[in-house]
Amino acid sequence: MRADLMFSSATVSGFVFGLGLIFSLGPQNLMLIRAGMLRNHPMAVASTGYVSEIALVAMGIGGLGTVLTQHPTLSGTLQLGCAGFLAWCGLRVLIRVSRASEAEVPTEARGSRFRAISLMLAVTWLNPLAWLEVMFLVGVFSSGYASEAQIGFAFGFLSASAIRFYGWSLAGVGLSSKLKLPAYRRKLDAVAGVVLISAAVVLSLNILNSV
Repeated sequence: MRADLMFSSATVSGFVFGLGLIFSLGPQNLMLIRAGMLRNHPMAVASTGYVSEIALVAMGIGGLGTVLTQHPTLSGTLQLGCAGFLAWCGLRVLIRVSRASEAEVPTEARGSRFRAISLMLAVTWLNPLAWLEVMFLVGVFSSGYASEAQIGFAFGFLSASAIRFYGWSLAGVGLSSKLKLPAYRRKLDAVAGVVLISAAVVLSLNILNSV
């Protein structure tokens, strides 16, 4: 990429937009923090999410987000299915919290790399919030720029995304000592479950309101 494009207004705009998602308490960020705190292959989880982010950005710039908006029935069906998946994941987490004993060691800490990566893929690709925040909004915001400047916008956004994915994973690793106390493990699980269910409820309400 040319130096002038790297520091263009489009690149700066994409970077600022990406920074705004760093502190959003969504399923992806919670998964990153949890993987770090549990030392459950945090770098593999972060890399999986980041590569998926690159793919979503590419599809957003390529116009897939616009295509979905032109077919509301298909989009609504996909979103309802994804909302159901998020609610199911959240309920599973809360059920696990309710059954956990004081001395229980979380099974996720002994999870395989394949399981950790699969969970991140599911939270990303079956999470319509990720589609909205990344694929659709990036496509909309970058559409005001020329084709070359859109690449700069994507570069800026993905630079901020790298900070988000690897930053939250490393932050989780730094907080891993807290998991020596079962109470912290249960609190983290409870927050994750509530966020997943809340995301499903908000998404479902938005779909119903748009009908």
